[in-house]
Amino acid sequence: MSKLGKISLLFSGLSLTSMVIIRSMLGDWVPFCWVALGLSIFFLGLTLYWDRRFLKEFLTMKTTKEGMSMGVLIALMLALLIVVNYLGVKHYATWDFSTAHTNTLADQSIKLVKSLDSDLKVLFFYKKGVEGNEDNRRMFRELIKKYQDQNPRVLLEFVEANERPDLAKEYGVDKGSGVVFLDYKGRRNRIEKIDEQEFTSAMVKVTRTQNKNIYFTVGHGEKSLEDAKEGLGLNALKVMLENNRYTVKTLPLIQTTKVPDDADVVVVAGPIQGFQDFEITALEDYLKRGGSLFLAIESQNSAGLEKLVKKLGIELQNNYVVNVVETVLGKGVNQGPTSAPIFAPMNQITKGFGQNEVTLYRYPQALKHTPVEGMTVDELVKTAPNSVAFPTLSLKGDGPQGSYALVDEVTGKWQADGKEFRVIVAGDVDFMTNQMLYQNLNRDLVLNSVAALAKEENLISITAKEPQSTQLLLTETKFSVFLFAFIIPFPILLLGVSIGLWVKRRNA
Repeated sequence: MSKLGKISLLFSGLSLTSMVIIRSMLGDWVPFCWVALGLSIFFLGLTLYWDRRFLKEFLTMKTTKEGMSMGVLIALMLALLIVVNYLGVKHYATWDFSTAHTNTLADQSIKLVKSLDSDLKVLFFYKKGVEGNEDNRRMFRELIKKYQDQNPRVLLEFVEANERPDLAKEYGVDKGSGVVFLDYKGRRNRIEKIDEQEFTSAMVKVTRTQNKNIYFTVGHGEKSLEDAKEGLGLNALKVMLENNRYTVKTLPLIQTTKVPDDADVVVVAGPIQGFQDFEITALEDYLKRGGSLFLAIESQNSAGLEKLVKKLGIELQNNYVVNVVETVLGKGVNQGPTSAPIFAPMNQITKGFGQNEVTLYRYPQALKHTPVEGMTVDELVKTAPNSVAFPTLSLKGDGPQGSYALVDEVTGKWQADGKEFRVIVAGDVDFMTNQMLYQNLNRDLVLNSVAALAKEENLISITAKEPQSTQLLLTETKFSVFLFAFIIPFPILLLGVSIGLWVKRRNA
């Protein structure tokens, strides 16, 4: 290569380098970039012109042809890898081999995300330097990837609050530990917990076009919806329902004498004063119209609702169910909350509950199924078989032992040609109060029950899946077979093959 050709090639490289540096520093294309690019092409052209003979001889050499052939082969291989990787990113499949399918979305989530007909914007707000942000972002990215696998309309964006103060102000972001907003067709919802349950519930809220009306009866000493300080109030339940885009209203039946037509669900929460006959009739008329009713009735205080419940095929036992525990002195009565670990496996409300989870109650009463034509009763929640029922709160003597139903679901038609109604009867009200609502599976049971009553099966709360361990149990005989058929022969076989290959190569 000639001296002028080398100098010209050097200037061409310097011009190209200066263009790249200026473009990177300014972050935009400026007119000088065209000048630098033009000079680079000009000097490269001079190099090719001055050393055309040298290049012709170089390209016709045997070694050059072989090298170019190898280069073309490498280029084709790289192109093939790029195409394979591109197709792998655009079209891929995943398999979940975990026993509990912990890496797979629930059916409700899959059904809901596939129904999206517009982009669902997911904005994750964070602040640099806040402890735990990187882990939260990684976990959230892995979660959203499962939804994006089902529908590419789920769009994820990470927003640094300090870099986008306008967007942070618009969404009302007030902290930097990781706040998520879902935006769908202008409807927004905020979540702060990174799990499938919260995200899918938030999706339901933003995709729902109309709120459901939940009426709570008042005037009979029911638990207060406005009482936020006392443990036995229902303010936490009201807030939870409103956060799930339900409209919570009160229903003074003694004044209106009729359940409003826009009532999606009517809740009777622990009344202590009797319902009048015309109020019971109003509830029955509501069921005849295909209504949904949630009755939470305390033991020894049915407030006149036992007649209505009996027509549904359920008899209130007016007892107190407690758990039996093993102590140093023998069996004893658990003075704390009564736990119920048995759930209806096929019912939409409870089929997602874990095997090792429980719901908690405060001295609940048992419910007995008494068959009534046209009514179907499903025992949603039951206590363990060693539970005991006492007639009074003194808890003395030997009560009958067994597994007691605490929450039942009734479906049917009040009249043969009428609409189908749905009723949930619970032998306790304390499990939905401020003190106990967020303990164990109580929240899920309440939300799932309201969703089922409101005919919103896609809002059924999703319980976190429990990782299950696989145990390998070997008898003495099986262990001996495993040891002498695999553990000992396999290393010896590998050693023999290795020695054989070494001897063969040595003598070759």
